[in-house]
Amino acid sequence: MRKTKGAPSCELGIEAEREAGVSSGLVGTSSQQPISSRPFIERRRSARIQSSWSEALDSLQRHLQGYESANKELLEAEETFRSIFEEAPIGIFQLSADGQPLRLNSEMARILGFDSAEDCAAAGPGDESLQFFHTSGIAERGGLIDQGGMENGIELQVRCRDGAVKWLRFNVRPVRINGVLVRYDGTAEDVTERKRSEIRTELLAYYDLLTGLPNRTLFHDRFNKAVANLRPVSGRVVVLLLEFDSFKTINDSLGRRFGDRLLQEIAERIRAGAGDGAIVARLGGAEFGVVLEDCRSLDEIVTAAEGIMARLKGEYSLLGHTLNVFCNMGISAFPANGEDYETLLKNADVAREFAKVDGANGFRIFSEEMSNEIQTRLEIERGLRQALKKEQLYLEYQPQVDIWTGEVAGLEALLRWNSPELGLVPPTKFIGIAENSSLIVPIGEWVLHAACLQARNWQDSGLPSVPIAVNVSPVQFRQQGFCDLVRRTLRDTGLRPECLELELTESLLMTNADLTASIIAELKSMGVMLAIDDFGTGYSSLGYLRHFKVHRLKIARSFIQDVSVDPDDAAITIAIIKMAKALNLAVLAEGVETKEQLRFLRAQNCQAIQGFYFSRPVGVAEVGRHLRTGFRSLLTPEET
Repeated sequence: MRKTKGAPSCELGIEAEREAGVSSGLVGTSSQQPISSRPFIERRRSARIQSSWSEALDSLQRHLQGYESANKELLEAEETFRSIFEEAPIGIFQLSADGQPLRLNSEMARILGFDSAEDCAAAGPGDESLQFFHTSGIAERGGLIDQGGMENGIELQVRCRDGAVKWLRFNVRPVRINGVLVRYDGTAEDVTERKRSEIRTELLAYYDLLTGLPNRTLFHDRFNKAVANLRPVSGRVVVLLLEFDSFKTINDSLGRRFGDRLLQEIAERIRAGAGDGAIVARLGGAEFGVVLEDCRSLDEIVTAAEGIMARLKGEYSLLGHTLNVFCNMGISAFPANGEDYETLLKNADVAREFAKVDGANGFRIFSEEMSNEIQTRLEIERGLRQALKKEQLYLEYQPQVDIWTGEVAGLEALLRWNSPELGLVPPTKFIGIAENSSLIVPIGEWVLHAACLQARNWQDSGLPSVPIAVNVSPVQFRQQGFCDLVRRTLRDTGLRPECLELELTESLLMTNADLTASIIAELKSMGVMLAIDDFGTGYSSLGYLRHFKVHRLKIARSFIQDVSVDPDDAAITIAIIKMAKALNLAVLAEGVETKEQLRFLRAQNCQAIQGFYFSRPVGVAEVGRHLRTGFRSLLTPEET
């Protein structure tokens, strides 16, 4: 019973060991194994494979899930990129290595003038608007982009599809694969408004808004650049300084609108006369500057100056008015007349002052002698200011004599200056300085009042009443309120208007004809007499005489000097006398010094003469004697 019972126990033990062996892999597959045990072993193997397959499926599932997740993330990233690309507020583009557009977003398409990116794509890469990489200038900077890896802040102009020209700000970087350039990626921003604002700011800072010319600041900068670029040895940089007369008067009388338009026309004429290579600027008011680069000779400088002045001399017909404008030009050259801008500008200004002395529409080139003379002129100007305050000025009077009776027909008041430092200064030395420094205005006011007051005093003392003639400077004549000054002076002194004769020059009449005509008309309405001084030496014109209707012509002494020996002077003098009579104008000959001159003028029926033959300019006391006795004793019996 024990054995029977024990046998199964033993067999079970062996099977258990075998099963354990299979499980541990220690049991072999030898043919010595019992056949009855193989199916069991195969069944055990199938269970193991099934377990591994399940693990493989789990791994595959995990990989698929990872792939799906990565693919989802990739799609989301692509969608994000697409959204950013399409909805970005700035233009984004991709270009091929040769600059042809590959892809543009909607904003880039809009910037270039397309309605959408689709319209841009439909246009095709051959559309001119899509060639901005080449037409804007980015292509020229391609080498810099390739070397530096990226180029930021490139600001260039691009012509868009609708024809508009815009300023765009580009950021561009190259994209390489295995070291080979395959495309460019970039962004673009429309900065047109900002650029326009910058341009407006620059215009305000460096340009004159009225004429469009560079202002004083930019003129200085351009001069410095011209000097820096100057060729060595014989080259010159030349500064021309121009100033126009009486612009304040023009503005006051004809209006600022007319004055502005006149300045614009002057600017155009200077620019045309100076040529394309010149730098022209408005330095302020009615002052203009020109820089000529690399002049090689004095003749070249003179030719340029003459070309500019020729353009400026013609009449200006603007806004219903016609007038002539006069200016003077001073010239200095680097390096001969100075080695810096300020010195050259100062020396050109000195030369311009000397040109004023020569007359209107002239120019002078600076010389060292001018520096010494300008110091003398500054001393005279300072002395004149003191003379007016300290009553060093006084008047002398030269009689104007009736050629038939020898009686005094009028008196010309002549300004004199006796300086404690300089002595008796001739009028030829200080009148021009007074005009150029504007001192002539207060001086002229003093002369007018003193002459009228003295004429009234002579009348009050019982002497014959004769007109008093006063010279009027063009500067004073065009000063605002001149007619009011005359009216006030007559009222304050009590002198009758017909006893005052104002002497004007021909050049004054020819300048700003409309303005001059209105002033003359107002003076004539007061009853004041008007004469043209030094007639024949300026712009003599029968038309202007008829237009202005003055009372008397004074024949210039330059004709009278040789009238008895020079046929030309004689012919001119005869013509003036006959013309005056034809126009019903009185006529007076100046500078009569000899009996021969007197006889010639009597033969031509000249009405009155003035000159040393009868009397030099004299003081108040001697004038009284002449008014009483006249100059009949100097006329021969046959002349009387």
